[in-house]
Amino acid sequence: MQQSSAPIAVDQPPPAPPQLALLAQLACDLTPGIDAGLSVALARLVGHFGALGGALYEPARDGVTLARRTHVGPIELPLRPPEETPDSLHIPINAMDRQLGLLVLAQARRSAADAPLLEALAGHLAWAIEARNLSARLHNDSGLRQELEVAAELQRSLLPKPIPGAPVFGLNRPVYEVSGDFFDFFTLPSGRIPFALGDVSGKGIKSAMLMAKAASLFRCLAKTIGDPTELLRRINEEICETASRGMFVTMVAGVYESSTGLMRLANAGHEPPMVRYPDRSYRTFPADVPPLGILPDLRPKTVEVALGGGEFYVFSDGLTEFRYSKGEDLGVEGLVQLLESMPEKTQHDRLVTLLAELDGAGWEARDDLTVLAIDDSPTGGQS
Repeated sequence: MQQSSAPIAVDQPPPAPPQLALLAQLACDLTPGIDAGLSVALARLVGHFGALGGALYEPARDGVTLARRTHVGPIELPLRPPEETPDSLHIPINAMDRQLGLLVLAQARRSAADAPLLEALAGHLAWAIEARNLSARLHNDSGLRQELEVAAELQRSLLPKPIPGAPVFGLNRPVYEVSGDFFDFFTLPSGRIPFALGDVSGKGIKSAMLMAKAASLFRCLAKTIGDPTELLRRINEEICETASRGMFVTMVAGVYESSTGLMRLANAGHEPPMVRYPDRSYRTFPADVPPLGILPDLRPKTVEVALGGGEFYVFSDGLTEFRYSKGEDLGVEGLVQLLESMPEKTQHDRLVTLLAELDGAGWEARDDLTVLAIDDSPTGGQS
């Protein structure tokens, strides 16, 4: 099997920015619930941005207009959201195309470095609001069904949108309404593509909220940290400080250079990802450390590999644990056999055909299924 020690340019991780420290504090504030932690979190934001006041607005009883829910600071903001001005900061809190609220900071100082913080903050607030709303409707089955659908919609909004022409794509199929899996990827100005796939322990709303936190941390940190070891170390620190006891996240994270076919990745307790080379040989990358959220000082090893026109797959155990009616799991060997049964197809088409096969008679999904794939072949990204 092919191996490579070829160098790859890496964005050296800078010292932890104040935005990251603030995000960790905000996550701690909101972990007990938005009702318990909102005022404290809002006060932190007012202090960070040097604002004279802050308020959270949520939909009023008519479901259309927004009304002030909580406010802090020497300046009391109006009961309805004020008009946005150059010295104010309005942070929409949305689930897909559905507005959950609006955070307003009056006379706030901000910089371009705050953009990832605000994006991650909006995600945290959205999950906190939805968890609160869901808890309030647990006694009503019809309300519970509706809220689960909203939570699932919010999860889908956190998944990355396809990048036209990019050689990276992914999919997520929950076995129930709400998933504990996630994947993400995006393109940096340098052309490199950070990527990640994770699987949160357990099921239900708690797992979904931890999933949202891990995904938000990756999206925020991967914009400035190019070393997968350092990236997972930082994410692990934050999860260890705020995750509920007994909860953890398996995760693979890395960065891919489409111009050279070089990849760097690290694995924390996750299913071994694999590379399929043009000669149909395979190489896997087992985890060398436990999942995130268990040990406070975690340093997974970064592995460097040249794809050489091959294909990369990382997936949750929901794929390999697909069970046939005879009681046999698909497993990694079964996955490879299915992929090799259609060698003439592109990577994208093989995965689509594979999932269609597993949706057929005799196969049963037992867990959330998530796949992220990278095609380094000359036709990658053309499907």
